[in-house]
Amino acid sequence: MMNSVSLLRVPMVLVSLIIGGSHYAHSATGECPIEGFNSEKIEQSARDAPSCQRAFELFRLCNSGAGGDVGVGAAVTERCESEFIHTLSTTERQTYRGAQSRCARKYRQETGTMYRSFEAFCGAEVAFSYAKRALRRAAWKRP
Repeated sequence: MMNSVSLLRVPMVLVSLIIGGSHYAHSATGECPIEGFNSEKIEQSARDAPSCQRAFELFRLCNSGAGGDVGVGAAVTERCESEFIHTLSTTERQTYRGAQSRCARKYRQETGTMYRSFEAFCGAEVAFSYAKRALRRAAWKRP
C-alpha cells in the first residue's frame, strides 16, 4: 500500500513526463562528473567533449533545470553542429534552423528560468539528433 508521500510523487512524475522534463532530472544511473554543478565548468567540458554524444550526455547528467543551462545548451549545440552542419544541403540546413527556431518559440510566452532551460535542452536535443543521423549516414556510406 502506498503512503501519502508516495501518492504525491506520482502526479509530479506524470507532470514532468507530460511536459517533457523527464530528461531534465539527473539520471538515476549516472551522476554529473563536474564537482559542484558549476555551469561554467560544465559548459567548458561540453565544448571540449570528444563527441557530440558525450557533450549531450554531460548536459543530461549535469543540467540544473534553470537559467544556467542556457550556456551549456549552446555549447552542446555548437559541439554537435560541428559534426554535421557542413554535410547538410541548403534545404536540410533550413529544416534544421526551423527546428531550432521552434525550440526558441516553444516556451517564449512562459516566464521563469525553468523554461529557458527547456529551450536550451530542446535546441541541444535537436542538434544531437542531427549529429546521430549524420553518423548513421556516414556509416551507411562506408564500403
